[in-house]
Order: sequence, then structure tokens, then C-alpha cells
Amino acid sequence: MTGARRLAAMALGALLVLPSGLLAGPAPQKPAEFRGIPFGAAPADVPGLERTASFGETDFYRRSDEKPVLGEDCPTDIRYGFSRGALFFVRLTLTGCQGLAGLVAAYEAKYGHPVREGAPGIIRLVWRLPTLTVSLSHFARDGDTVVDYVYLPELSRDEREVWQSAEDIRKRGPIGFRGLRFGRERPSVPGLVQAYQEGAAVYYRRQGDNLELGEMRLSDILYGFFGDRFFTVVMRAENAEDFEALRRAYQTKYGPPRTIPGTLEEELVWSWPEAQIALTRDMEAGGVAVRYADAAILAEVAKAEAGSGAPPSLSGGLRIFSKGEPPRSFRGAAFGSAPRSLPTGEYLYTHRGRKYYRRADERLGLGDIPLTSVLYGYDEDRLTGVTLVITPSGDAPQKDYERVLSAYAAKYGPPSDRTGEDGGTVHLWTWPGISIALTRPKVGPMEVHYVDASLLRRREARIAQKALLRLDEKIFADPDSATNRIERPNGEE
Repeated sequence: MTGARRLAAMALGALLVLPSGLLAGPAPQKPAEFRGIPFGAAPADVPGLERTASFGETDFYRRSDEKPVLGEDCPTDIRYGFSRGALFFVRLTLTGCQGLAGLVAAYEAKYGHPVREGAPGIIRLVWRLPTLTVSLSHFARDGDTVVDYVYLPELSRDEREVWQSAEDIRKRGPIGFRGLRFGRERPSVPGLVQAYQEGAAVYYRRQGDNLELGEMRLSDILYGFFGDRFFTVVMRAENAEDFEALRRAYQTKYGPPRTIPGTLEEELVWSWPEAQIALTRDMEAGGVAVRYADAAILAEVAKAEAGSGAPPSLSGGLRIFSKGEPPRSFRGAAFGSAPRSLPTGEYLYTHRGRKYYRRADERLGLGDIPLTSVLYGYDEDRLTGVTLVITPSGDAPQKDYERVLSAYAAKYGPPSDRTGEDGGTVHLWTWPGISIALTRPKVGPMEVHYVDASLLRRREARIAQKALLRLDEKIFADPDSATNRIERPNGEE
């Protein structure tokens, strides 16, 4: 059989699986169906189903005796999606097919001219019918073609609001969570019970929420609102071993993430213009957290916090991750590494439990701008941060400031800005596990701080735990009073 005849046969085969309840002419009474299976059917009514995955209230199945629909020359995988126990979605994944002209022509003959959508490297044709949406997507990178059938009438209003195809998710990121679209007003969401407030955001739990995420059991789900608009969800699980399964599932769905190895929190981030997802594992204490956030409202939250003078928020749903590639080390010293790994390192002093080092061969310059000092700070023998103090310039301090800011912005992208405690300016770049802050105080020299955020959060947690223990013991003293000093090993300051 020639290639053209084979493609025509494939196209005719595709028509045979289109829902027969949506033929031209007088509308029949029977519902739309796929290969004799009516949309809205329960899993028990479909023979040979084998469940392959679950996401929230949606279960995906394959049929054990399914045959390739488009012939042996174009292997086809078929998945059935059930929401709340009713069939609403079918996906055909075609691999190894050469040419789409015959397939597209067959669909156009059946449903007319489609709407053309897509992103770079993706062809997407959509037919929107009264009770069904059919889409054909071709991915140039891997050569795969996907055909989706989505039965809309049986979806709830909330499910329609957040339904996305796979290519739309990869292009835009998630637009909501479990029927709640980002931006939805809080009074319209039933069953919310306030849990706590963090900065400008208020977090709620939903009564009767399903704590299953696929095969994983969640310990908590929190919904964050700003100005009564839904902008983030935080899911937590106590078993850190669940991280690997989530990593694989999210990478399959969203593509490769960004990450920084070597810290006490392993954090993966997916960023889009409209949304971001962060998957975090606490490598020392255990536990997993997943955060979804709407990028636009998240930026409003961060701006509101900055305007109120609040310090940068390192937890919850309030971090906006920078787009540029993050630093993994500073001048050969990897964040999270031990002091013995610091080239030509010399111990200086200890302050509040943190050890500070310098390097004998340190280059005291940032480009051609002189530095007064470069300090390496270690918590529990792990490199937590690096501080660069810029030598004040009597002639052109504003020019030096603009040059430093321009250099960092060119390398890492636009920063988020905050007002310092003294009324100065703080420019922030934040990534998974790492933050950079360029500070220009009202009085004193400019400084650049590189901070391993996971180690900083751990230090803050230890201080808070000490304070709580002292409170329990009714000993009202500074929890760090025993180590609040600057000293050398011999006790000299």
C-alpha cells in the first residue's frame, strides 16, 4: 500500500471513532459516544478497564483489549478519563505517523473548518461542538499527534472553568486547582474555614476536601487568598519518599524543572508567564510540599508586602522565582558545602552560632568596583551565605550603584524591589533554594548577599524552637544568649 493510500485509510479509520451522536442532520436522541461507549458512563459499565493514574477526582484508564484504531502503521494509545465516576474524556496518542494531511482532511470533512491555536512547535486544531470539544494537536519536537475528546455537558461549572489540554498546560501552566480557577472570589467558594494569615495572604481549608493525590496521602491542603481572590494552593505530605513519584509525574506533565542541588531542601520549580509550581522536599526533617500560584496575583501579594515594610517572605506561597539561571556557588564555593571545601579558607569569628570565614586569595573587586570584604557564613558547617561589602566611593556612589544593579539585572533578570528598614532600597532575585539581595542603605556601604534560603529557614526555625522551649520552661531569656558573642577559639573578641 502506498503512503498516500495508507494515510487515507488511517483518516477513514479516525472517522470511525468520532462520536456517532454528533452526526450532521437531525440530532439523534442517543448521547455522544466513543466506540460504542456513551459519555457519562460509569467505569463499571465499560469492560476491560485498567486504572493507570488518579489526579484529584479524575481517574484515567486503559482497556486491556484495546486495538490500534488507525492501523498497524500508526500505533495508537487510548486513555479514558472519568470524573466523579462518569466518562468525560478520551485521548488518542498517535506515534510514528508520517504526514497529517489526510487525517486533518477527514476531521474537516466531518466537522468543518477548525479553530487554529497552538504555540511554537505545536499545531493545534479545535472543533467546538454543542456537547463536545475535539482537538487535534501535533508536536513537532517528538513527532507525536494527540486527539482529545472532551464531553462538556456532564462537567460541573467548576470543572469547565479549570479544564486544560496537555499542550495548554505546558504553554500557560495550571489555571486553577480542583475546580477553583485562580482569581475566583472567596465568597463564591463553599466550605472554606480560615486556617491562618501569613503577611498579606489568608489561608483556608475546605471542609470535606479529598486528601488523596494519586497514590499519595496528603496531610493538608491550604488555599491562599489575597484581597478575597484565590491565588495559591499549598499541599503537604509527611512522607518524604513521595517526592520521587511526584517529581516523575510533574516532569512528565510539565517538562523539565529548575532546581539547585546541595541544599537541605530540594526544590523544583516550573515557571510560566501566568503561573508557577514549586515542589519541595525537606531532605533533613522529611516532608513534601507542592505549591501552585497565579503569577499575576502573586506579584500583587509581593508588592503589597513590600509596601507594608514586611521582610521578604521565604515560605508559604509568596515567593516569585526569578527567570534567569541561578548561581550554584560563589567563586568556587558551593552553597551547602563544608568549610574544608573553601579554597584558602581562614576562620575569622563566630557570631550567634554562625561561623565566618575569608579567603586568603580573595579578589576584592566586583569587576572594576572595589570591595571592602567578602565573608563566607556557615551554619552547622554548611555554606549558608556570602556577603560582599562594596567600598564606598566618594566621587560617584550613585554611578557605582547603577553599574552593580545593571550587571546583576543583565545576568539574572529584573529583581523585585523592597524598602529596607532604614528607608534604603533592597533588590531581590530568588530561585529554588537561593536568593541574592543587593542592598543600598541610607547610611553605610552597599552590600550584596547570597543566601541559601533553605539553610536560613532552618536557622530561623531553630531559633523559634528554642524560644518556644524557653517559654514552656518559663525561662524568659534570649534563646541565643549563650552564643550571642563574637569570639575566637581562645575566647578573645
